[in-house]
Amino acid sequence: MNRSIVAGVDGSPGGLTAARYGASLAERRNVPLRLIHVFESLFYGYGPLFAAGNYAVADEQLHAAAQRSLANDAEQIRAAYPGLTVEADLLEGLPAAVLIEESQDAVATVVGTRGLGGFAGLQLGSVSSQVAAHGHGPVVVVRPAEQPDGPVLVGFDGSEASQAALTYGIREALDLKVPLAVANVYWEEPLGLQNPWGSKEIPDPAVTAVHKSQQLIDDALELAREEHPDLQIEIRTIHSMNPEYSLVEESAHASLTIVGCRGRGGFAGLLLGSVSRTLVHHAAGPVAVLHPTAH
Repeated sequence: MNRSIVAGVDGSPGGLTAARYGASLAERRNVPLRLIHVFESLFYGYGPLFAAGNYAVADEQLHAAAQRSLANDAEQIRAAYPGLTVEADLLEGLPAAVLIEESQDAVATVVGTRGLGGFAGLQLGSVSSQVAAHGHGPVVVVRPAEQPDGPVLVGFDGSEASQAALTYGIREALDLKVPLAVANVYWEEPLGLQNPWGSKEIPDPAVTAVHKSQQLIDDALELAREEHPDLQIEIRTIHSMNPEYSLVEESAHASLTIVGCRGRGGFAGLLLGSVSRTLVHHAAGPVAVLHPTAH
């Protein structure tokens, strides 16, 4: 199978931003870009008895408009990336469900924060929110605003999902030729007491915690340092009771923020942990959420 980068488009500025980001990623990975516009028919789920009269004409017009919108998006991307193979598919169904299904065989899936159906006050549309929560492999949520400069930032807590995020982050930092910043958020209250039965001080939990945080990242990066000695690596140990918004603040200085779909603190039944969910909604720039994949 010729796997590709999948980008969801719908004629909105957010969709075109996703297409452009997907094109850049596809070019770096040397794979095709597949633009998917999902057309939700007026009669979806109702059966052929409802597809009659003026409604049928309206449905055909909407289908034709979706086809023109997709062709326009593809034309813009081909003009901007002339050496890139760009495929354009108009599929029918529920947009989130179709994109989630298509993400199973994608190198990565890219969506904008809000499409044509989103309310202006929402920071994240329902389609992108569902794809970020239920997609497969890397799901990248991009914003129409200009992409910030800075390192690739990975939120790391030692979980299997964060290990996948770190692997993806190393690849992205190398491809983008930017530093890799690995952040671990920890919390321990300083003890500040002495042992009343002797002169030896009781170990300060806060000091122990920062050492553990540093060691956790150092151990995870050992192989990367050996294989990529030229990769500039920044270690960020962050003392905070609120890892979600600490990483949101860090994202303001990152070209891409990457997290696993659920870290050590997440409940097994949740598809997105609180950190990844908050970042998808509030991060300053693009966010990649790493989901388990068969590939």
